[in-house]
Amino acid sequence: MKLLLLFGIISSVLIVGSIFLFFIAILKKKMSFFYFSLILSFLGLGIGIYSGFNFIYKSYSKISKSLEPRTNEEIYEAIFMGIPNKCTVVLEAQDQIFPIIDVAIYLHFKTCDAELNRILKQQKYEVGILSITEVDATSNSMDPDWFELSKMGDSIYVYTYKKDDFSNYQTLYVSKKRDEVYCIDVWE
Repeated sequence: MKLLLLFGIISSVLIVGSIFLFFIAILKKKMSFFYFSLILSFLGLGIGIYSGFNFIYKSYSKISKSLEPRTNEEIYEAIFMGIPNKCTVVLEAQDQIFPIIDVAIYLHFKTCDAELNRILKQQKYEVGILSITEVDATSNSMDPDWFELSKMGDSIYVYTYKKDDFSNYQTLYVSKKRDEVYCIDVWE
């Protein structure tokens, strides 16, 4: 981008210089100044068009890349501040594109005890245990179809971390074997 800015400055200087030379050519009635001002103006316009096109192309590329959906691993990395280690496999994810419209980030992954301990050490989670009847009561219509806590057994661990006073929280539903996790991460 610095090179494009430099080209933009050079283009502006060339065009202003060509206008200045054009007025000198008119005042002094010299055709050589007129031709030189035309050459400078075409050169300035060419560099300006080139730098403008490249600026628009690079800006469009950056904007379109930022609007691409994140991969399951990128979502995991953003939530848990680390790349999933070798024992972690992200099975499903639903990203929160627009915080006000999308309720939360949903994540389902298989992991090992070491990675789960790393995640749990990051925040101060409150822990509880839910039975299968309570698990069914926790699901709602906003959860994705694959978000089925009842598949993890007759009871599960529930770790909840309240991020702030504005109803932003993170809940981890962990199987008794501590090898499967469903996560809801709400950030409004």
